Amino acid sequence: MRSTKSLSPYLPILTIRVGSGANTFLISYLSPGNSVMIGIILATYPFVEAASSFVAGYMADKLGRRLTLILGYAWLLMFMVAVYASISIMKDPLFTAAFNGAIGFGAALVLVSTLAMITDLTEHGYRGLGMGVFDFLNIFGYASGYMVGSILYQVFKSPTAFIVLLLSLALLYVVIMRYIIETKPISGVTYLNPLRGVSRRAIPTLPLWFSITTILGAAIYSGRAIGSIEGVLPVHVGALFLGATLVVGLGSVFFGYVSDRLGRLKTMGIGVVGVSIGLITLTTLLLIGVNPIIAIAISAPFIFMASAIVPSILALTGDEALISMRGSAMGLYSLVLGVGMGVGSLLGSYSYVTLGLGGIALLALVIFTVSLALYAILRITLIARR
Repeated sequence: MRSTKSLSPYLPILTIRVGSGANTFLISYLSPGNSVMIGIILATYPFVEAASSFVAGYMADKLGRRLTLILGYAWLLMFMVAVYASISIMKDPLFTAAFNGAIGFGAALVLVSTLAMITDLTEHGYRGLGMGVFDFLNIFGYASGYMVGSILYQVFKSPTAFIVLLLSLALLYVVIMRYIIETKPISGVTYLNPLRGVSRRAIPTLPLWFSITTILGAAIYSGRAIGSIEGVLPVHVGALFLGATLVVGLGSVFFGYVSDRLGRLKTMGIGVVGVSIGLITLTTLLLIGVNPIIAIAISAPFIFMASAIVPSILALTGDEALISMRGSAMGLYSLVLGVGMGVGSLLGSYSYVTLGLGGIALLALVIFTVSLALYAILRITLIARR
């Protein structure tokens, strides 16, 4: 990385994801509605985030990374207030779904602008490490927020927990914005078509990225499912998610560094092997009735290997992106992230109702298998056209 200024993009993404994780937990436990309705509410956030990604990328390229980030953070805080009102005053899950979806637009602005900043500030030889740190803070922040949400719920057991969360995020907003710098390249053409900023070499990885984000969305929903097990408290669910994301997050940092030395595609291959073995193991154990905590613990080494996929894909995208359109290129991956998490939340709720926790794991295995086949087809097609 070029300097200590390279640390500045990581502060807002950590804060935003902590807030998002806590917000997700509180909605899961406080919003009215059945399991399917909760799945729909949780899905609106990533779907809107996805729909806004190209707009966010264009704004980051035209207005600058810093201004886009500031606008996104302010927007997010504003609609978190609306979510609180929908649960405590309106008591209508449809309003909660609409306002939670609106938060997704602010999240897209923050996510895309920070990814563009990281790409601007990291040299090619350290970009994998930079993206690994981003992925670690992204998922660790979400899990930490989930833990924070569980604690707030345990303490207040009412929508008051949202107020405490909002005040904390607003205070952090004031502090963090003092350290954010502008990193937008001075020159270069920005096209309205976002796909012009993305290299053809990065396109085959999109199915794998979609599958990982879909699995993440289903995993987030599974927190509510695990919480329904007798004797499991909300804080236990939060601790489980925090531990799992520590494994994945630290793996992202490690394999991000490995991708700088070994290469993006070779490192990604390590992750593919890890996901395949891990999902087969987890699905089998859950379907035969093994305790979910034990099943996750047994699968942990393969989950660690799986963390090689995300930093490799993000670094490859940054390596190959048109310099003046790095925001738009990262917008594409934010689009896939949002759609995947939204689909995962919806399918996760349906799979759980149908087959329990084993159904969620089976869903993840099927989705990843299909995505791996699509990746192979796109990769072979790309090589054939050279």
